[in-house]
Amino acid sequence: MRLDSIQAQTSKAEKLALIGAICIIAMLLLPSVNMVKTLLIQSGFVSLHQSGQAKAAQLASDIIEAPVNWALAETDIPVIKLDIKYQDWLLLEQDRNTALKKGQIQDQRAQVSGNVFFENQKFKASVRLQGDMLDHVASHNRWSLRVELKQKQALFSARRFSLLSSNVRIHQGPMLFAQTMRLAGFDIISPTYKPVRVILNGQDWGLMMFEQAFSQDMLATNNRTEGMIVRLDLYQQTASETQQLQRVLKPRVIQRNTILKNESLSKQRQIALALVNDFIDDKRIASDVFDAQRLGQYLATADVWGAWHALTWNNWRWYYNPHTAKLEPIQSDVAVTPAEHHWLMQPPSQSFLISKKMLEDPIVKRAYDAAISKLAAQFNSGTLLSKLGEYQADFMQQLHMSAPLVNAFDLDLLKTQVQCIVQGYLDTPCQNIMPMDPQLHRHMSSMVAQQSWDLVSELKHTEQASEFTIRNPGSQPLEIKGLTGVNSFELQFPLEDINAQMPFKLAQNAEISLVLPKELTQVKVTAGVTGQKKAQFTFIKDVQPLSFIPRPNPAADVKRYPFIEVSENTWKIRSGKWEIEDYIVTPADKNLIIDAGTHLRFTQGAGMMVFGKVTFQGSEQAPIVITRSEGVPYWAGITVFNHTNQTKSFVKHVQLSHASSPKLGLWQPRGSAYFIGGKVNIEGLSISDNYSEDALNIINGDVNITQLSIRNALSDAFDCDFCTGEVADSRFNDVGARSGGDGIDVSGSRLKISRTQFTNIRDKAISAGERSHLSVYDSQFKKINFALVAKDDSRIDGSRLAVEEVNHYALMSYSKKPYFGPGSMSVSEFTCSDTGCGQKVVTQIGSDLLVNGKQITPQPLSVKGLYQTVMKSDKPK
Repeated sequence: MRLDSIQAQTSKAEKLALIGAICIIAMLLLPSVNMVKTLLIQSGFVSLHQSGQAKAAQLASDIIEAPVNWALAETDIPVIKLDIKYQDWLLLEQDRNTALKKGQIQDQRAQVSGNVFFENQKFKASVRLQGDMLDHVASHNRWSLRVELKQKQALFSARRFSLLSSNVRIHQGPMLFAQTMRLAGFDIISPTYKPVRVILNGQDWGLMMFEQAFSQDMLATNNRTEGMIVRLDLYQQTASETQQLQRVLKPRVIQRNTILKNESLSKQRQIALALVNDFIDDKRIASDVFDAQRLGQYLATADVWGAWHALTWNNWRWYYNPHTAKLEPIQSDVAVTPAEHHWLMQPPSQSFLISKKMLEDPIVKRAYDAAISKLAAQFNSGTLLSKLGEYQADFMQQLHMSAPLVNAFDLDLLKTQVQCIVQGYLDTPCQNIMPMDPQLHRHMSSMVAQQSWDLVSELKHTEQASEFTIRNPGSQPLEIKGLTGVNSFELQFPLEDINAQMPFKLAQNAEISLVLPKELTQVKVTAGVTGQKKAQFTFIKDVQPLSFIPRPNPAADVKRYPFIEVSENTWKIRSGKWEIEDYIVTPADKNLIIDAGTHLRFTQGAGMMVFGKVTFQGSEQAPIVITRSEGVPYWAGITVFNHTNQTKSFVKHVQLSHASSPKLGLWQPRGSAYFIGGKVNIEGLSISDNYSEDALNIINGDVNITQLSIRNALSDAFDCDFCTGEVADSRFNDVGARSGGDGIDVSGSRLKISRTQFTNIRDKAISAGERSHLSVYDSQFKKINFALVAKDDSRIDGSRLAVEEVNHYALMSYSKKPYFGPGSMSVSEFTCSDTGCGQKVVTQIGSDLLVNGKQITPQPLSVKGLYQTVMKSDKPK
C-alpha cells in the first residue's frame, strides 16, 4: 500500500466543466447575460458549432488564444477621429435608446453635424445612426454610424460611408467574398471595406469597419460610368389562407433627388425603374433586364459562399449601366458565416423567388454554369484558396486589435461546396448537405411591381394640342405644385392658366388629363406623394420610359435595301453608292461587313446599331465614305456592341462625317461612332463635322488605333472610358466648336499615345482622369488652351513633347474629384516655344509634376474656379 498520493490528471470533461464554471461566475459578476453576450460578439466570437458542449469548448479555446491574438495584432491601422457636439450627441443617444425600447432602429432618425479628422485634415460632416437591427447599437460604444462628408471631400475614395463594428458584417466575410470575385476575374461592383480605428469625442472605440456607401463614388472607383443604383422597397404584402406570401415591391433609385436634378440621370432613372418593374411583373426575361454574365457570376459566388442573405429582396442592389441599358449586381450585405452548418447548403439561389426567376433564363443559367466551372477549376488548382488565405491572415491580424476572438473561415469548405454544386449533391458527403433552412427567411411565393406615378403618366401628341395625362397608382395622394412647358427651341412656357389651379392633389388610382399648347415638346412637373420631398420630373412628348432600349432585333428586315446581303452570321454591304432611310438594328452576334469603296448616305434620324462586330474593309485607294444624305443636317451615327470582350472589330480607311449620336427614346449615348466592349482596331479612320458630344466614343475597349483623324469636332474628339491599348500617328484638329472640347479624354484607362498632333483645341489636348495611366511620346501641341492634364489619381509619363501657342497651361496636375485623389505627371525632353513658358506649368498642393528633371513647386489651385471659367463646359445635350 502506497503512502504517497498520486497526482490526479484532469480529464477533458473536467476541464470543460471548470471553464464553464469560471464563465458562469464571470456572468454572475457582470450586470446581465445580455451584456456578456454582447461583449463576446463585439470581441469577435462566432459560434462554429451547434451543440452546447462544442460551443462551450470553442469559447474556452478562443478565450485562451485571445491574449496572444491581441498581443500580435496589427496596430498600424488608419485612425479616424470624429467629434460631435454634446447636444447633437444626445440626439443620437436618444435615437439609440428609442431603438432599444422598440426593438429596431426607427426610419426617422436625427442627422447631426460633426467634424472628421484624418491625417491632419479636417472634414465637415453630417452623421446619423446606420442600420435597422439592434446589433448596430447593442454595445455601449462602436455604434454603427453613417457619415457624409461636406464640400465634396472624400476619405478612402468615399464621400458617404459607414463606420461599423466588424461583427455587424461577420468580420472578414465581405472582404473574402469580394476577393473571391476579383481573383476569379468577375467584374462585380463591391464597396470599399477596410479596418480603421475610431476615436469618437476623445473616446477610443477601437477597430471598426469603414464601408463605402452605395453612391456615385462607389461606381467611379469600380470603373463605372456615372449612373444610378436601384433597390427595392416593400410597398405591401399579403398572405393567403395557406400562408402563401405575396409582396408588392416598388423599385427606387438611391439619392433620388440628386438624380432628378440631373437631366441625363433623370432619363436613365426612368429606364432603370421600368426595366425592373417589367422583370418583377414577368414582362421581360432576366437577360433582357440584367447583364447576364455578371449576374450569373454573382449568383454563382453567392451559392458557393452560402450567401443567402445577399439574395433576399431587400438586399439586392443594381447599377444601371447607361451604355448597355442593363442592370448589374452590386455586392450587398452578403453576411457570410464561418459556421459550417450555416455555410454548407444547397444553392440558396434556388430558394428565393427573384434569383430563381433569374436562373430560369437560359442565358443567365449558362453564365452561372460557366462561373461555377471557373471557380471549381481555380479552387481545385489551389491558387485561389492560397490567395484568399493570405488575405484572410492579414485581415484577421488587424481585426484582433479589438476583436481577438475572431476565428478564421475554413476556406477548404469553398472547395467542398463548389464540388457538390457541380456533381448535384449526389455523392457523400454532399448528400448530407440540405437546402437552405426555411426558418432563416420567410420566402415570398409571388411578387408584383408597384409603378411610380411618373412612369405611367405621359405627354402625347394630338392633332389639335398636346395632352398631358397624370396618373397616380399609389396609395397616397399625389401633390402637384406646378408645370412648365418647353418647346423644340428650349423656350419655356409658364402655363399660367393651369398653374393658377395649383397646387392640387390627385387621389389614389385617379388620373387627370390636361390640354397644353401643341408646340410643347416637354413638360416639367414639380410633384411628389404626400410626405415626400417634392422634385421636378420631365416628360417628353410621345416618349415612354422604354420607347427604345439598345437590344438586338431578331426580326430586322432589310429587304428594301438589296445591297445588304444577309447570311446566317453576317450582313455585307457591297461596294457602291447607297442611301439608308431607317435606323437599322441588327440581330445578335452579327458581323457587319462593308466593302472598300462603299459610299453610304443616311437620312436624318437614320443610322445603324450592330450587335456582334464590324469589319469595315476600306483602303487608301478606295475608302469607305459614310455621311448624311443631301439636304439634311446630320444622321444618327453608328453604334457597335461587340459580342464579347474578345470580339474584334476592324475599321480600316473610313471617312465618317456629319454624324450625331442616336437620340432614341430616353437612351441617348454621346458618340457618333460608338463602340462598347471588345477589341477595337482602327486604321485610317477620319471623323469630321460631327454633331454629337463625342466624335469617337469607346467604352471598356481594348484599342489599337493608328492614323485616326478627327477635325471640326463639336465637343470632345475622342473619349475613351476604361480602355487599354495604343493610339499612334493620329491628328486632332479644330476640336471644340463649343467649349468643353478635349482632344483625347480618358477615364480609368491605360493608353500609350505616340506621334500624335493636336492643333486648335478649345479645352485640353489630353485629359487623363479617374485613375488613368497614360504614356505620351513624340507628340506636338499647337494653339491649345491646355496641353496635358493629369487629374484624379491619374498619371501621365511623357517624353519628347513640344508645345506652342498655349493660352493657359501646358502641363497641369490636380484633383477635381476628391474621392480619387491627386494627379501626377513626369515629362522629359519637354519644349515650349512660348514666352513665359515657366508660368504655364502648374501643380496643385498634394499633386505632383516633374518637368525635365525639375520638381515643380505645388501651389493652391482653385479647381472649382477653373471649371467655372476657362474650363467651363457647354457641351450639347
